[in-house]
Amino acid sequence: MKTAVAPLIALIFLSACSRKEPPAPPAAAPVAQAPVVARPTPAPAVEDRYAPLMRAVFGSQYRGDKGDALAPMPDSDHPGTRSPLVLSGVESTQLPSGETVLVVAGEQVDENGNANSSHASPGYLSLYLLRQENGQWNVLRRHENVAQLGSHGSVGKLAWVELGPGKTGLAAEHGMTGQGTTVMQLSLFDPAAEKIADLTGNGLQIHYDDEGGCSEMRERCASVDAKWRLDAASPTETYYDLVLDIESTERIAKPGAMDAGLKDGADDIERDERTARTSARYGFVDGKYRLREGKNPMDAE
Repeated sequence: MKTAVAPLIALIFLSACSRKEPPAPPAAAPVAQAPVVARPTPAPAVEDRYAPLMRAVFGSQYRGDKGDALAPMPDSDHPGTRSPLVLSGVESTQLPSGETVLVVAGEQVDENGNANSSHASPGYLSLYLLRQENGQWNVLRRHENVAQLGSHGSVGKLAWVELGPGKTGLAAEHGMTGQGTTVMQLSLFDPAAEKIADLTGNGLQIHYDDEGGCSEMRERCASVDAKWRLDAASPTETYYDLVLDIESTERIAKPGAMDAGLKDGADDIERDERTARTSARYGFVDGKYRLREGKNPMDAE
């Protein structure tokens, strides 16, 4: 018997055509988004070549975003007390002994922890000796606020020198200008010394001029400039002799020039100029450099 296939197919087709699709679900209501709050971007760290050494010395007191440290330091004006300073790494070198010396300059600080140095504010010099072991810096010795140098919170121009046979030293040229007069001094330090102090005492003058205040009101104006060097040929077991080659210039009012200048209201007047060259040799005696030969017209001694 044959099955009625055609009528069955037709029935299935009609049933499929008569079925209705279910209605689409209603659109979902938009979900309220929480407002996006912008987080403050942390200040980028200042590029500081001395950062690893500074962190070893000052720990959490080192401020990577500023490239300095804020820490209490010995107050030379009030022995036994400490006052906060802003501290920055300014020089470093490796000594013949293998130790690394870090030179740190300090400035006075305001109530917000920022450097606040005026014209009369010196820079505070500190030296730290470190050694690296197993990738970690260890502080061996601390020499804090060994000297106050210069003005505007600056310790001046620094350079590494050979103080003596196998002795690395730190030289600082520092000074200030005020009321038309500029004075510069030289200070020397031995980072390997048990107690670090200025080897020149309170600094040797290497420059003087009053040209900034030279006018028709002044009869005499002067400038003195010294080129300094450490003489490696000098026989010594401690520190080499310090030699200054000095050029002095004196400008003196011509006869009657001051009266004429005051009458005419000139900024300056006619002057005779005299130049002299001298030298001065200092040897290290009894704990500091002392004049051994020659003459330094700027010398207070």
